[in-house]
This record gives sequence, structure tokens and C-alpha cells, in this order.
Amino acid sequence: MYPLREVLIQLDPLLPLFTLVKTPAYSSILITLFLHRSVRQHNNHSIRFRGHLAMPNDHELRFAADDYQSADNRDFTTDAIHGGYHGTSSAVPIYQGNTNYREGYEGTNSYGRGLDKAGGPTSGALEEQVRILEGAEWAQATSCGMSAVSQTLFGLLRSGDRVVCHKTVYAGTHMLFQDVLPVKWGVDVEMVNLCDPDALKKALEKPARMVYFEPYAHSMEFIDLARATDIAHEAGALVVVDNTFLSPYLLRPLHYGADVVLHAMTKYMAGHGDALSGIVSGNDEEIRKQIHYMRILMGGVLAPMNAFLVHRGLKTLAFRMERHCASGQKVAEYLDRHEKIARVDYLGLQSHPQHEVASKYLRGYGGMMRFFSESGVSLDTFIGRLNMCKPWYSLGDVETLILPSDEGAYGGFEARVSVGLEDPDDIIADLDQALENA
Repeated sequence: MYPLREVLIQLDPLLPLFTLVKTPAYSSILITLFLHRSVRQHNNHSIRFRGHLAMPNDHELRFAADDYQSADNRDFTTDAIHGGYHGTSSAVPIYQGNTNYREGYEGTNSYGRGLDKAGGPTSGALEEQVRILEGAEWAQATSCGMSAVSQTLFGLLRSGDRVVCHKTVYAGTHMLFQDVLPVKWGVDVEMVNLCDPDALKKALEKPARMVYFEPYAHSMEFIDLARATDIAHEAGALVVVDNTFLSPYLLRPLHYGADVVLHAMTKYMAGHGDALSGIVSGNDEEIRKQIHYMRILMGGVLAPMNAFLVHRGLKTLAFRMERHCASGQKVAEYLDRHEKIARVDYLGLQSHPQHEVASKYLRGYGGMMRFFSESGVSLDTFIGRLNMCKPWYSLGDVETLILPSDEGAYGGFEARVSVGLEDPDDIIADLDQALENA
């Protein structure tokens, strides 16, 4: 192991004075000066997303996005760190018990109702944290993203209801809409292109209970959230939004009128690939009761350990999303220039058909994209040559994840990329050598 001063000399050649240090007191002074200098240099070169987005190529794009402000007049970053927990420990405790007693039932005959099987205090702290960040009246944590989707749909829909859903949604959600709700639940489902407001209006000429969509999903299309919400509400339909791809940091659907917003917190909100979790948030108390009732019947309660991990992950959400956005832009621009790539779908590229619409809503363009290779580029060789990027099924992790498909639109293959937190130049280098040999 290197002594501390030897390590610091390697990190910064301007610290030869460490070779002269003989006492811990002087070491502390020099370490403080070193850290101050490093932080100052970092701040001078950092990419900031507050109000505007500074891209890696130094051009700026002004955003008219939702300006976050909590009830305590604090920034999103501050609320992510401090919101929802005010205990005496530096971290929310993990209450591992199966049941937890809730106060308020003393002196009544309803002590049994005080046995809370909905996740306990650890999950409760997470729910309050998300409620604040979403600008919601309530939030309910679930065991995973599909649990959040299922509890919401089964809680709000009845036999004979009708749902208008965007043509592209998460695979599990698509199976619910195609194979379960119509066949076993008696719900009429119509899948339409909600990027086209006229298509939504036409679909809502017939009464519908709900309009369901993901503003940004696997197809990498962006739906005009406020416009779609207004059209749905004018027709008397609820609006349920799955915002997993963007997170509350980039977009808050409730701010634009959505009735319910849900997330697979497994992805960006937890952020480290180590905790399955979901969340449902909203403002209407009757909606909350219906979803909560279904959670009681179906289970799908978030485990205390996973609640702890997500609560911890949310504290760095803002910083991680800034990195995902900046690196995503750089990787997308690289792929867009590559001779073996036919097309790149990324909101940050001006060639994206919804680029201008998305810019009205988002703090940044996120880390999700897809690309299509030219004909003749081998998918198997490309995947086999990857060294750092992982061909794994998920998104929003610290690692760059690539989900390939051999059904490309240009005779080659298609791949979805979730850009991670590695140095973007290292991500590009790995993609470049894999494409070069594919």
C-alpha cells in the first residue's frame, strides 16, 4: 500500500511538498489545500443542468422545463437528500419486522388495524421522500415496477372499462394490456400512437376510463405530455404515466396534470442495479384508496432492505442524472457520426422528430437511446467484442447496458443503450472497437 502522500503526489504533481511533511498537522493543512484546489478545478469544468443544459460540445439549449421548488423552498437535490427522513441516524434504519404498530388506535377496539403490513417505517420514509420529489399528495411503494403497474391498473379498472394506451410500452405492461385485461378482466384496450394528438382524439371519441403511456420509452419517441393530458381530461379519462425512463429529476408528470405517475424504481431512482422496487404517486385521495386496496389484496409490498437501498440511491439521483445526460449526448453524437450506424434515436439530437417538444419539458435528455446498424454488421461479433459495456436487460444502472435485437430496420441489427456513469470516452472506446470488428 502507498502512503497517503505518495498517492497524492501521483494524483497531483504540484504536491512535492508532501515529501517534506513530517507531522500530521502539516499533512492535514496540505491535504485541505489539495482538496480545495481539486474541487475548484472540478467546479470550473462541471456540466450544470439547473435551468439550462450545457452540452459537452459547449453549445447551450435553454429549457422551459418545470422549475422545481418544494414547500420548504428547497432545490430538488436538497430534498432528495433530506426529504422524508428526520431521524437521529445518518441513514434511515432498516425495520426488518414483518408488522409494525401504527399510533392512533389507543383506546379503541381496532388495535388490529394498527398492524401495518404495507412496508413499515423504512418504506414509509422512502414514500415520503418520493412524494416530496414528485410534488404529490401521496406515494405508495411496491415490490417492483410491474407491481406498481398491476396494482394501479387492477385498482382503477373494472370490467367493461376502456383504456387507450400508447402503442409502445414496457413489455410486461404490453402483455397486461393485450393478454390479461381484455381476456380475463373484461377491459377494452385500444393501442394507438399517442405522439399524434389527432389519433388520441379519435380514439377518445368512444368513452374511456383511462389513457396510459410512457412519455419516453423503448421506441425512443417522446409524447407531448401536457397536450395528451388535456385531451384525455377533456374526454373524461384518467391519465396514468409510467415515467421510468426519465425519473422525477428530468420530468414530473403530475406538474402537467397527470393523475397518477409510476416508476420502476429498480432503474434510475435506485440506480445501482441492486434493488427491485416500484412506486405509485398522485394527488387524489380516492385514487390512492383504490390502489392501496389492491396492494393489500395482491401483496407486492416493498421489502425493508430494498426500501433502504432505494432511499439511499435517491440521494444522488440529481448528480447521476446529470452524468447520464451529459454522457448520453456525447455517446449519441459519436454513434450518429459512425459509418456503420444507419440511425440513432436520442432526444438530444436535433434530428430526433420530438427534439423540440422534449426540450420544452426536460432538464436534460437522459441516458437512453437506440441505434440501427447498417446491413452486414454482425450482431454476434459486436456483442462478443464488448469489453466494458454489458449486454444485459435493464436500464438506469451505473454500468452501460446494451439490449440488442437482430431485427434492425436497415438490414443490420438494433440495440438499445442505457448509458452508464463510466467516463464517456471509455464507453465510446468500447463501442468503437466492437463496431470496428463487427
